[in-house]
Amino acid sequence: MREKLTYLSEKTLKELKQGIPENIERYCSGDFLDLKEKGDWSIPLSSLEVDLDLLSNLDPRLKCREAEIENSLAVWNALHKLTPALACEDRIWTRLSHIECLDYSRKRWTKGADDKNIIRDIRNHFFSPSLDSCRDDHSISRLWWNAKIAKDLSPNDQRNALEMLLKSADIRSQLVERSGSVSRNIVGSAIIRIMQNDPWVTDSESNFRRLMKVVNRLGGGILFERKTDAKLDAFMVGCVSAARISVPNSGQ
Repeated sequence: MREKLTYLSEKTLKELKQGIPENIERYCSGDFLDLKEKGDWSIPLSSLEVDLDLLSNLDPRLKCREAEIENSLAVWNALHKLTPALACEDRIWTRLSHIECLDYSRKRWTKGADDKNIIRDIRNHFFSPSLDSCRDDHSISRLWWNAKIAKDLSPNDQRNALEMLLKSADIRSQLVERSGSVSRNIVGSAIIRIMQNDPWVTDSESNFRRLMKVVNRLGGGILFERKTDAKLDAFMVGCVSAARISVPNSGQ
């Protein structure tokens, strides 16, 4: 069912952040529905309709790549009309993690947390005060950003790009956070292709890190936007060869 996307007021957001210690029971086993009825929890984004029913079956399994892929696609399908600017809005994501996606968020990010770490985990995964926290930490927004990045890198095969992106946490961080040439979508797309075509690249995280260092070193100053996909792929094959040479006993 399509409906208006809603968000919290700044006052409500501030109260939630300040009230984490007294709301621990709500986060662990209760809900926030009574607070929702009393405060500004449902300010509509009048121009944006979404299908939040798609978020009702997110899979909370830990360290499960397939669950992360399916969850990312579900969030994207529900919220693909968000602009990148709106996708950095803490008040949207905080509302979702406290209402529609509360059960998933707590099962995925606070289940089994001890008293010492529970407040830290709630701050990290139920709120998204910065771009980095939206992209990497918030329970729901990180899923949207997974899918957004995959879509940018492979517009015609988002799922395959997600599978490559989520091979490991280190691969995700290398592709998403590394500055320089790798951050350009056209280069990122070529990296996705070489990951798919050459198993050595993802045989280990150290292999992938070596490749990223070589791409940044050899790619500096190159106008990749003027190259065809075939030339980009050839460049990437050369980078893999250089990376493999640096591996002791690689057989190369």
